[in-house]
Amino acid sequence: MSSNPLHAIMNPSSIAFVGASNNFTKMGSLQCLNLMHSGFSGDILPVHPKEETVLGKKAYRFISDLPYAPDLAVLVVPTGLVPDMLEDFGKLGTKYAVIISGGFKETGEAGKALENRISDIARRYGMRFVGPNCVGIINTQLPLNMTIVPVLDYNGKLGIASQSGTYVTQTLPYLHKQGITISKAISIGNGTSIDIVDCLRYLGDDEQTTAIALYIEGIKRAGDFLEVAREISARKPIVAQYVGGTEAGARAVSSHTGSMAGPDYVYDGLFKQAGIIRADTIGDVYKMGWALASQPPLEGSRIGILTNSGGPSTGIASTCNKHGLDVPEFSDEVQKKVRQFIPGHASARNPVDLTFHMDMSAMTDKIPRVLFDADEIDGVIIHGIMDTGWMEMLFPVMEPIMDISREDFLELRKADIDGLVDISSKHGKPLIVSSFLGEEDHAVRAFKKNGIPTFDSPEMAGRAMAALYEHFLIRNRTHDKPDNNVKMPENVKAIVDGVDTEAFDEYTAKKILRAYGIPTTDEAIASTLDEAVGYARSIGYPVALKVCSPYIMHKTEQGMVHLGIKDDESLEKAFNSIRNKDGDSAILVSEMLKGDREFMAGMSYAPGFPPCIMFGLGGIFTEALKDNAIRLAPLSHSDAISMMETLSSRALLGPYRGMKPVDMDAVASMLVALGRLALDFPQIKEIDLNPIIITDGMPKVADALFVK
Repeated sequence: MSSNPLHAIMNPSSIAFVGASNNFTKMGSLQCLNLMHSGFSGDILPVHPKEETVLGKKAYRFISDLPYAPDLAVLVVPTGLVPDMLEDFGKLGTKYAVIISGGFKETGEAGKALENRISDIARRYGMRFVGPNCVGIINTQLPLNMTIVPVLDYNGKLGIASQSGTYVTQTLPYLHKQGITISKAISIGNGTSIDIVDCLRYLGDDEQTTAIALYIEGIKRAGDFLEVAREISARKPIVAQYVGGTEAGARAVSSHTGSMAGPDYVYDGLFKQAGIIRADTIGDVYKMGWALASQPPLEGSRIGILTNSGGPSTGIASTCNKHGLDVPEFSDEVQKKVRQFIPGHASARNPVDLTFHMDMSAMTDKIPRVLFDADEIDGVIIHGIMDTGWMEMLFPVMEPIMDISREDFLELRKADIDGLVDISSKHGKPLIVSSFLGEEDHAVRAFKKNGIPTFDSPEMAGRAMAALYEHFLIRNRTHDKPDNNVKMPENVKAIVDGVDTEAFDEYTAKKILRAYGIPTTDEAIASTLDEAVGYARSIGYPVALKVCSPYIMHKTEQGMVHLGIKDDESLEKAFNSIRNKDGDSAILVSEMLKGDREFMAGMSYAPGFPPCIMFGLGGIFTEALKDNAIRLAPLSHSDAISMMETLSSRALLGPYRGMKPVDMDAVASMLVALGRLALDFPQIKEIDLNPIIITDGMPKVADALFVK
């Protein structure tokens, strides 16, 4: 049996409910009523200090009066009562709880202290709990619903874990209208005992859940989250929204669940590394998640589009192309088959645009069969199937000239879509539908009832198919793991321990880099002009001259870097110029690289995260263009390659304008080694390697800054 506590919490056979009463306006009463209404077949044991019965069930005055230790305790009580009640359940032998009550770390220091207290109590009794500050859990398979909103659909496929209670409760009617059915839903709340990593692992293991939707305000265990998500995403799609990446968002989540937010670019890198599909809105989370949960996986990029209008077909095709999907022109054979069912003026090329067309069977049966049978198409999007919704609007116009009842009139144009709702599962190819009509239309209702993703926007249909393609790429990407058995290079610890300043001087920083196999410029430290001249001749002109001091981190801005020095005379002038500004520090004599492109790499920390490794466009354009990628250490070789491939300027890594392609394996090895260095020495808080100059396709670090 799994050690994940959520397996027991989501499947209890008995629940003690503290906070329900016979006052139906109270939150606890609503939740207990929904628990009963959901069809939960186990024992429900209300605890109430005054009532003998609660909602028709025998109540117990004290927790200690309960006839046995229930599998699960639910607390919807004033904040100050939670610790003692949790302890009472611990004494009774109950191992799991859901703490709905709020007023903990999200309210400030006093609430944080109270939250620490309930954590200590739980540890002492070997208990695990969801919450506090949550709205409960849903298991549509058991069934079980202890939230404040009734569940309208059971035995669904989309699993939800949310740090907002609203997104597993108030959204239930919205999901029902969208035809989206959930498998499990967990309101995480403050995530004190059971956090988003536990929830993700549970939903990843759950056989009923075919795709996972996450709403994230902050992650405490980013390294564990990455490890779990990367394993799950290779076989089961994950869609997530992160909202803490702005100043306003960070402030809001702090007061909402007390979460510690991080920079948006760090989460973006985490999601890419973990194989998580990122959504901008919670609506997109649900809609893309539902397409992924309900449809067969996409096995390629080729999409067939069938519409009854040029505008929607263009919108779908453009959206598909924007997200990497192909909308190929159909072969002559497929076009010939399609032309049998379309007007002479309509296009059979792809998109298939019927324009105005009254024969709805062309869209619901004849042409879809051609497209799904075609080996050249991996998935299909259809826009514009409509029947009774359209006829409902036409009836007042037609009624004066037709002797027919409304019911018979609607029946005239009711489409037969029985074959279409099964076609994706039969062919193993996804089908996405869009329509501007809603529940008033029989076709739309039928699609939603049968689990066909149906959206009110052509572009959303395209974006949902793109999510399927994103997961296709995630499933098929290289999944090598970081090598965690590489030993720390000899003598480096002594070097690092010997630095007693905030920053490392450049010579020492590069010495450490070389020990990790990261190539740097050839250089030497000079104290006198004669030493500088000797080293320059040995290295070979042209050279660079720089001040080398741990106290001077921004050398260029202070005029202490001289480049392209071609002879002894020029070197003497540069040496004296630096000496006039700083008479004590050593001077670095470095080879002058003849490169054709400049990149940069670095390391920094975000609160609660492992070292964040960055790679991007370097030199003077670093700050202006901000074209970079982030991944978390330790990096695998494929992590490092993906960083380069996601850059907007990735074309510069190839054979660009007569330049040799960059040796991406060499750059990847550099980034992997940088991650190992950061993990070996957590006292180093920041690393800046800029520029990394490409010479004959090979990278070499020209400047380096380490900061403790």
